[in-house]
Amino acid sequence: MKKNTHKAIMLLMTGTVLCMLLISATGQEPDINGYEADKPLSVHDHDIIKGGLTYSVGDSYYSGKLYSGDTYTVLYSVSLPDSANVKFARLYNYWTWSAQGNTGVFPDMTLNFDRKELTPEIKYEDRKGWDKYDYPSGNWIYDVTDHINGSGSHSVIIEHTGSADAFFSISGLGLLIVYTDEAGEDMEYWINEGCDILNSQMNDDGTPRYYTTPDETITKLISPTISQDTVQHATLWTIVQGGNWEENVLKVNDANITGIFDGTPYPDMDIDERDIGEYLKDGKNIIQFQAVGDYAIPCGSILVINKGSGTASVPLATGNETSEDTPVDTPLESTSPADTPGFGIIPAVVMLLTIIFFNINRDR
Repeated sequence: MKKNTHKAIMLLMTGTVLCMLLISATGQEPDINGYEADKPLSVHDHDIIKGGLTYSVGDSYYSGKLYSGDTYTVLYSVSLPDSANVKFARLYNYWTWSAQGNTGVFPDMTLNFDRKELTPEIKYEDRKGWDKYDYPSGNWIYDVTDHINGSGSHSVIIEHTGSADAFFSISGLGLLIVYTDEAGEDMEYWINEGCDILNSQMNDDGTPRYYTTPDETITKLISPTISQDTVQHATLWTIVQGGNWEENVLKVNDANITGIFDGTPYPDMDIDERDIGEYLKDGKNIIQFQAVGDYAIPCGSILVINKGSGTASVPLATGNETSEDTPVDTPLESTSPADTPGFGIIPAVVMLLTIIFFNINRDR
């Protein structure tokens, strides 16, 4: 009887330790983590022209959650020189936090430009890829070249066409127009596009909250090869959804520029514009974005090298509304391996061996 009782106790203790091993294993770093910098921006176009470009978010604002039947409208006022000829025009739909109930899904929506329904030319998307709040975000791009012939007003209306319990949010809409003009500037430009969700928040004990450190959240924005002798001005626009964290870094070759992502034009759509000529070098240059802290999604990078006098004009409209219900990626109850419930694999193995050793010696 005593032997049976002893064996039962041993089996119970062994099973408990094995359960602890399984619990510990579930808290390990995911194989695929969308919070890492794994989707560098892609080159859409690079050219040398006489002309100019404009980029504007119109009167964009952060939508909050949009449900089935809800609409989102943005108005643009485009001003181009009379002698300008539109080379191309692109509309960027920056959306985020798409889900149905508590499950991340890709959104169902229609987009009308001046009452004409358009289909995205290309879709850039990313998502966390594991556990809670695996809600995708994206940058859907539409070709609107045929709809813009010069100065004028334009409207964009997005409608949620999904199921009743699905929702998504719009961070803003960007309108880019590149035009040629014999009376314009001699300029070289690069336009890169994409969507790369980044998050390198840290716990109080110094461990990464979402398994990513700031060294793992550095994504490439653009890598131009230039001749420094031709540069008069070099203007860079960095477009980041939710990038309003001043700890974030713009890296231009060896220069680390901080304190520039400050929620302009509004907290959920950060667009930084600056002259980076002093940081460029002859040959290949590397321009990157580093997320230091909370959620940020770099979606676009525009570099204009002005080769004549003056600067290429790229006006930036500022929205007048801000988010009241910005979604927050709520920390998991235990996301750091150091905080995972259970004893951890090595201590658990030691305990299991100790139990077996104790049992063998007791039977002698």
